[in-house]
Amino acid sequence: MDRRQAFALATVLVTLCYGSITHSAEDIVIKAGTPVPVRILDAVSSETATAGSTVRSEVTRDITINGKVLIKAGTDVVAEIAYAQKPGSLGKEGKVNLVLRHTTAIDGTRVPLRALLEQSGDEKVALSWMVCPFIKGSGAMISSGTETKAYVDYDVKIRID
Repeated sequence: MDRRQAFALATVLVTLCYGSITHSAEDIVIKAGTPVPVRILDAVSSETATAGSTVRSEVTRDITINGKVLIKAGTDVVAEIAYAQKPGSLGKEGKVNLVLRHTTAIDGTRVPLRALLEQSGDEKVALSWMVCPFIKGSGAMISSGTETKAYVDYDVKIRID
């Protein structure tokens, strides 16, 4: 093999190798509004909840686009208690609001989510005024294992290798 043939062969091999490297990675966009199923792992009670506290949550199934997994089932979801009110005297019910903030794609990109879970206990104001002013309303609870949907908040580009 002479020099020109060897150079041509080397050029072809480098082009093939380089081409396979550059084409193996792909950018895929998760569009705003894409649903992400989420399971709440820890129970949240208005009796003990504190605004700003986080609650363990996870994605319940793979999020795929064009057959590519972008977010794996079991990935943590950051959920935060946005509001908590203990049940009070005069029949005032307890309330708790949980906001799902974000999860993580397979390339480490933060994927912003939007979802709000709200629970209220039973209000007993009328009963407490008529019968006894010391009657408390009931507390609110988001049970462990509660499933809901969050939605991707805005378009996010994910790099797939």
